[in-house]
Amino acid sequence: MKISKNQAVREDWDEVKSWNYKLKSLPQKYQSVVYAELKGDHSEVDTYDTERIYYIIDGEGEFKINGQTTPVTQGDVITIPPKSKYDYKPKGKKTLKVIVFMDLWDN
Repeated sequence: MKISKNQAVREDWDEVKSWNYKLKSLPQKYQSVVYAELKGDHSEVDTYDTERIYYIIDGEGEFKINGQTTPVTQGDVITIPPKSKYDYKPKGKKTLKVIVFMDLWDN
């Protein structure tokens, strides 16, 4: 299966740009692959029954997961456990670019 960028669902808010590549036909738990560029705070979100996996493509930033802050940089992978509250943001003025593998984000 191939999904082109022009088939992805675009969703932007505040200083976040994102493209949601939906994989609805897959039976696995990771049905959305999302590319995002952050110039500011993402804002707090909750995970449900599936962990989320982030790969840091470019930039530096920090993730705050259940109150604990973890720094990240290009090439890092960070996982968000199920049933967690988290937020993330770039460090300084540089854009943080990430890919996240997650449950279906049906935006």
